[in-house]
Amino acid sequence: MIGSFAKSKCIVACIADDLNAMILAAHACKDHWGLVELYTRASDLAVEQDAECFFLTYAYVFALQTGHPNQIDLKARLKHYGRE
Repeated sequence: MIGSFAKSKCIVACIADDLNAMILAAHACKDHWGLVELYTRASDLAVEQDAECFFLTYAYVFALQTGHPNQIDLKARLKHYGRE
């Protein structure tokens, strides 16, 4: 299940509660375009590289699925960390 790992770990607790709630709501509404933005914002707020890349990966997957224009930037960020 998408996001099940994030929901069960402290990774999400490290981001703002309102952002976490918005991510969960976007999943419930199947707002994949919005999830690109929300997961990107979560990656920007992450304090550890693994958490940042976790959120970037989700943002990138949803960007690919929706044809979101940020997919090139997201891929570059993942590649920078060797996570492509």
